[in-house]
Amino acid sequence: MDFRAILTEEGGSFGGVPKQSVKDFVVQKIATLIATGILDVGDSLPSERELAAALSVSRETVRGAILILSTRGILSVTHGTRTVVVSTDVGDLAVQSARYRDISRYSLEDVHEARLLIEDKVVRAAAQRIEPATVTMLRKSIEAQEAAIDDPVRFLICDREFHIAIYRASGNAALADMAADLYSYLLDYRRRAVAQPSRIATSIADHRAILAGLAAHDSEAAARAFAAHETRIYTTTRQLFAQSPHEG
Repeated sequence: MDFRAILTEEGGSFGGVPKQSVKDFVVQKIATLIATGILDVGDSLPSERELAAALSVSRETVRGAILILSTRGILSVTHGTRTVVVSTDVGDLAVQSARYRDISRYSLEDVHEARLLIEDKVVRAAAQRIEPATVTMLRKSIEAQEAAIDDPVRFLICDREFHIAIYRASGNAALADMAADLYSYLLDYRRRAVAQPSRIATSIADHRAILAGLAAHDSEAAARAFAAHETRIYTTTRQLFAQSPHEG
């Protein structure tokens, strides 16, 4: 499997969405980042080069996707400056955006428990089925994460790609969709959490442990690392949640 096949896999199976061009797929990716709260109105997108690295596509593909979103009034493109999000009304462009809204109805504790259960199954299957190309993609994702060590938004873009690739590697589209939905929960709080000192570095260390287990096809090690990572996410989110309760 090559990188392009990995990229189109989510677009081909997520919620029954048909196969699509890589440019349309990136449009969907950026729209989903907006729908889930990783990007909000007023936020600047990473540069074309940075976004291309985070999404494992070419700069030309990113440029084309940004143009489409700008014509829809979602992004504002001004020559010589960063592209800015001007609307969160992504309509049907985001993958299952209605599901992302619905997931916010659940409690933090319920989502944490569900993630532990579902991600355990997913990562164990991924450790057995993961292909060399996906391992390479995950290594490159970690490199992109390290380049975003001081940029919470860019890191979360990379972080989502890292998690989604693992969910898809499980080979079970239904479980992968469920895991992706749960990942989207309270991402606005997750964004604030990773902005705190050393949090991104800690997440990257977690990702390295997860990847080590996956690359070795060691289901137990991969699942243990993933559970530790998810519990850390839950703990930091709960701390912020307690300070300013989420209004769903």
